[in-house]
Amino acid sequence: MMNNTCPKCGKKISPFYMKENCPYCNVNLLYYNMEDNLKADAAQAQKEVDAVNRFLGILKASSIASPVLIVRLVLFFTPLASMCLPMYNGVSLISLIMGLINSSVEIGDVLMPLISMALVVVLSLAVILSSLFSATKTGLLRNMIFSGINTVVFVVLGVIIGGLGAGWFVTLAIYILEIIMHILCNKAINKNVD
Repeated sequence: MMNNTCPKCGKKISPFYMKENCPYCNVNLLYYNMEDNLKADAAQAQKEVDAVNRFLGILKASSIASPVLIVRLVLFFTPLASMCLPMYNGVSLISLIMGLINSSVEIGDVLMPLISMALVVVLSLAVILSSLFSATKTGLLRNMIFSGINTVVFVVLGVIIGGLGAGWFVTLAIYILEIIMHILCNKAINKNVD
């Protein structure tokens, strides 16, 4: 007994009472109102299934519901490739990693390019996560804010570090293209919703 009262007559039952029927009204304590409880459980389970289906629907509508959304999703991962080109003063992601592994570079010499490349990865992940909810009410605004912050931070760090290479310009072009893709994807999402 959980609450030590009969569910039918409401009288107190001793916590040590172990029989299955109420000593006052003789109702079965385990099965009383079982059908209503099962219906309530089924209704709650259906609500949870509907919530999961809505969530999955938002993810699908935000990421793979049309070709333009798939192109944008692939575009999000291209900065990793562009960072393999020289980014700052001939330093690329590959040369940076190899230099750190071989201990042929000093951390102080490559600290700012390392921070910049790490921010490219972290902020790009934030843009990707944000884009997964593009089909929500504030999806476009949120995507534009995250992509804008990502682009501004990247440009500011590029100006601070200097010695911009081909990889930096390709990455910047990718970020600008991402912003354009957010607008195109918003149109595709709205078309799918209507």
